[in-house]
Amino acid sequence: MKLKQTTRPGGLRLKKLSLWCVAAAAAILSLAAFVAGCSSVPVSLKRPVDAIELIDPESSFYIAVPKAVDTKLIERIVTGFYGNASASDAKMISERVTKIYCGLNRSKNETEVQAAIDGAIPLKYLPKVLSEKNGWVSSDYSPNNGTSSYKIYGNQIELAFPTDSLAVVGRDVEGMLDRFDSLSSLPFFGNTEIKSDLDPELISYLKGAESEIRFYANKPQSFLTILTGAQLDLKLIDVKGSFVVDSKHDNQYLLTLDFRFKNGTFLRAGKTLLILAFGLTNSQEEIIGDNELIIHDIKMNKEQLYQLLAL
Repeated sequence: MKLKQTTRPGGLRLKKLSLWCVAAAAAILSLAAFVAGCSSVPVSLKRPVDAIELIDPESSFYIAVPKAVDTKLIERIVTGFYGNASASDAKMISERVTKIYCGLNRSKNETEVQAAIDGAIPLKYLPKVLSEKNGWVSSDYSPNNGTSSYKIYGNQIELAFPTDSLAVVGRDVEGMLDRFDSLSSLPFFGNTEIKSDLDPELISYLKGAESEIRFYANKPQSFLTILTGAQLDLKLIDVKGSFVVDSKHDNQYLLTLDFRFKNGTFLRAGKTLLILAFGLTNSQEEIIGDNELIIHDIKMNKEQLYQLLAL
């Protein structure tokens, strides 16, 4: 049986309507593509702030600690900040931490800490945990020229929570809140460029800490004294390095150190002292250029790192 083709007016209208829908859809897609590619259209009214943007350049030692590397270290850092925390509290808090950025200054009698913490923070529980009953005193702080107010909690150390994903702790909490307030008020178009007074290479290095703990010391003498137990005058510009957990020994790190000496003469003398101090073999060292020495796979007990951070 043959089907008879007809040209009904209704069919013509349907055909025209279909063509109109296609044209409309194409126009909408074109508009969406234009909007997505137009830098003048904001994606969000609130600029997200990266934790590392809140750390200032006034420290002599910087370290990035991702939870994925050592949850016990995160717990030790938490109890260092919050001395009244029970073991269960420290564990609960540490489970909500993603990464901690710290700036440290060491003196003969104390370690001064500035930290910015990235994580998931249950803000509604803070008044109960950080209460006067538990020894905390709270105050409100409003940055100059800002529109927001922040609660600062003080005990043996100060801390504040500008958002449910950020905490700031230690030295100059007000300064960190000033930076947060200023950065979060900037126009945001979907691509956040890190804005910080830290050196861009240092930022990139610390941000890259995912499966290892990374650190940088621009005044490395006290750091080396803690590691080696000896006063080593090595004429260094700086030291950076990383800790990874030894797969064969859970209580031990493998440490890589990258030394930059003031010149080649100091490198040769320093290399000899470091080999003696760490008990190294020739296979563990690598010289780059005329003033850079990299040492691999130094075995270090975890407690030594905890001591370095005064925890």
